[in-house]
Amino acid sequence: MSFVIIGTAGHVDHGKTELIRALTGKDTDRLQEEKKRGISIDLGFAPFQLPDGRLAGVVDVPGHERFIHNMLAGIGGIDLVLLVVDVTEGVMPQTREHVEIMDLLQIAKGLVVLTKTDLIDDEEWLDLVEEEVREALSGTFLAGAPFFRVSAYTGRGLDELIKAIDETTKELSPRDEKAPLRLPVDRVFSMPGFGTIVTGTVLAGTVYNGMNVSVLPAGKTARVRQIQVHGTPAEKAVAGQRAAVNLSGLDKTLLSRGSVLAEPGSLEATYLLDAKLKHLAGAPRKIRNMTRVHVYLGTGRAVGRIVLLDRDELEPGGEAPVQFRLEKKLVAQNGDRFIIRSFSPMTTIGGGIVLDARPQRHKRFRKEVLERLEELAKGDLSAPLMQRIRREAALTEKDLLKQSGLAPEVFRKLVDRLVEEEKIIRQEGLLVDAAALDGWEQKLLAALDDFHRTRHLAPGMSRAELKSALPGEIADKVYDWLLARLAAAGKLVESDDLVALSSHIPEPAADEKIQLERLAAIYEKGGFMPPTVSEAAGEAGLKPAEIESFFAYLVQKGTLIRLDEQFYLHSKHFRQAKRELCKHFRENKTLSAGEFREKLGSTRKFILPLLQTFDRLKWTRRLGSDRVLWRLDPESCEGGEDDGR
Repeated sequence: MSFVIIGTAGHVDHGKTELIRALTGKDTDRLQEEKKRGISIDLGFAPFQLPDGRLAGVVDVPGHERFIHNMLAGIGGIDLVLLVVDVTEGVMPQTREHVEIMDLLQIAKGLVVLTKTDLIDDEEWLDLVEEEVREALSGTFLAGAPFFRVSAYTGRGLDELIKAIDETTKELSPRDEKAPLRLPVDRVFSMPGFGTIVTGTVLAGTVYNGMNVSVLPAGKTARVRQIQVHGTPAEKAVAGQRAAVNLSGLDKTLLSRGSVLAEPGSLEATYLLDAKLKHLAGAPRKIRNMTRVHVYLGTGRAVGRIVLLDRDELEPGGEAPVQFRLEKKLVAQNGDRFIIRSFSPMTTIGGGIVLDARPQRHKRFRKEVLERLEELAKGDLSAPLMQRIRREAALTEKDLLKQSGLAPEVFRKLVDRLVEEEKIIRQEGLLVDAAALDGWEQKLLAALDDFHRTRHLAPGMSRAELKSALPGEIADKVYDWLLARLAAAGKLVESDDLVALSSHIPEPAADEKIQLERLAAIYEKGGFMPPTVSEAAGEAGLKPAEIESFFAYLVQKGTLIRLDEQFYLHSKHFRQAKRELCKHFRENKTLSAGEFREKLGSTRKFILPLLQTFDRLKWTRRLGSDRVLWRLDPESCEGGEDDGR
């Protein structure tokens, strides 16, 4: 069963609340001031039992111009609107403004209700009023909408209206219960013994008892304690239903109208929105770049500036790609509709559609930005997915699904299509931009080639240093996969923490061979009291830029064993140290640093790095201040890497 939300619209005192009372039996004016003044000030809500058994939700909006911000908070989530016109007054200013707003928001369906017909006996007069209203609605989404002549006082036309509501709502596309949860909050209050309660229309997904939800823009997480649908306790509320949600562990002050309950990770609050803006033809003046306006989106609103991305002015009746720079965060999703009102005096001047709810800050007149927004404006659901992958370099399918706002089966079909079209590569749960992949590979190979040319003796480049050749946002998981892909293609080789081109063979020049031999001789002569790196480099006559490459070459060749940043040991002496280690453990259970220092005739400064190297090779392990055997057989002197590299 699909669920729908029905809303009212129209000028103040045209009988919207009376009509809803006649249809549902419920008075939606809940505030004392509303009852005292006889007009709606805030949103009102009521359940409506349709003839086929469905329970629809009704949102009654205020008609007074002063409370249009409340009207805007309720009208965006409706599926069917009842435009109410008083036959004794006809089309009034708020009638026109409400229609403009609904047209910009692209409300799916609408019915026109002429109310207070009991006050007019002349049917010809009613015909004239209907003709006037039809003329006013020409060119809007309500052009051609059915008209109903109704009296909430006598009951005239109510049966016909109810039947039409029932039939029209059956034609509506159901909201997606399987998409990530999204519930814009239109009311917040607290009750003793319950705590914080919010109400709103579930626009997408499902909220259920015990669920953890993200509360935006507060950036908090709360647990759903209880749910009511139209005042009745329920285990869950699904897309298309109005719900009251009791949140556990969250203070009321952290929420307000405009907050959103969402599946964690699916939405973000933002100061920036990319959008396509339509400027109303009847607006009094042009929109200039950086014009300050009120932005209404969902149940939220914020003041912000309009950045015109492709021009300096937007004429009334025109459309343009823009970026909103807001003074307060709003929660949006690609495809959301919005309304803008002039900063002062406040009148509705336009609206449009959000193209990118997670944009970066743009410079104006950038060709690539305009092309990207034009692509999004075409409405292909795969376009925002592809653009998100391009921007992030790669994303996990799980994260992209949450951010998409799509049901899993719809999302998978779109991703499968992008894979088939070879626009993305699916790899171990990652979605990678295929167009960027070749560029990344070329950057890595070029960086290695440059490294080998400038440091030709080094066996390879560290993984961390090589990663700096790529855009900084590429995740480690993507980087690891990229290296493995190049290694599998035979373009590079990995050894421990080093990466090298497959074709690279360290080959010293004649003068370098002499220096290398001199450096090796220094360490062979040094025995178990070797010099530090800087001391050996100075004695061998190495330049600072040569030190790392020369030592790395000798380690790769097996001539030297690296103990730490300061000490290396000639391989001949390292083998002797291993023999002494085996000999000691044939007769003893433990080994202290002092004992080994005496055996080798060395110093504590050197012995400690040597013992730590044995630990790293897993020949020994520490037990208190001593060492004990681990994976070394003292009888055969085998059981670990023999050269210590």
